[in-house]
Amino acid sequence: MAKKVGYNQRFLNLTIDSPVEESKLAYDEMAPVWDQIMDNQGYKGHILCVEGFDRAVDSTEVFANPQKDIKILDVGAGTGAVGEMLKARGFTNVDALDISQEMLNLAAKRGLYKNFICAPLTDTRMEMIDTAEYDVVLCAGVIVYGQVKPGAIEECARFVKPGGLFIFSIRCDSYDPIDYGFSSTCQKLEETGKWRLALKEKRELHSNPVEERLRYCYLITYKVLQ
Repeated sequence: MAKKVGYNQRFLNLTIDSPVEESKLAYDEMAPVWDQIMDNQGYKGHILCVEGFDRAVDSTEVFANPQKDIKILDVGAGTGAVGEMLKARGFTNVDALDISQEMLNLAAKRGLYKNFICAPLTDTRMEMIDTAEYDVVLCAGVIVYGQVKPGAIEECARFVKPGGLFIFSIRCDSYDPIDYGFSSTCQKLEETGKWRLALKEKRELHSNPVEERLRYCYLITYKVLQ
């Protein structure tokens, strides 16, 4: 029986100190079989983020009067799983950001996105994205140690218009350790009035993880205030 394809060793070896180039190489290598990997691992990040989006747009308190032409950024778009789900809901004004050009090349063939940005998500200003450019930013599985620094959370918040949403999944093994800085960055942005927490719940990220540390994540929605 053929071995099921899964995350490559480069991905599994990522640590809090890994350079961004290692993450890029990992995703470039996995791009040709990425959809198979998601299926085999029971990956749900894209499903969770769009679920969070659905719940937010259904709540006038969280996101009043959403129109189908709102501008959305899919951070870590990969081969287009989030874009496909948004298109099915009638949201087609969507841009894709990913560290891997190999992933974006595959996404482009699916006709889901208006613009493509190949760049790492970092804690420094991304000049190709204007402040408050997007109504909604969705980020499935990108904000995690070994791939981005905690300051990338603040950069994502910068992309969002006041009144807009930042919805993301983050593995528990990245969020829970205070010394990693992800949870404290989120808390800081709450305390300074940048955003307000609308949803945070623990969910299963992989139903068939190759390693148990990959099983759970938090699904988080913030409403950006300023």
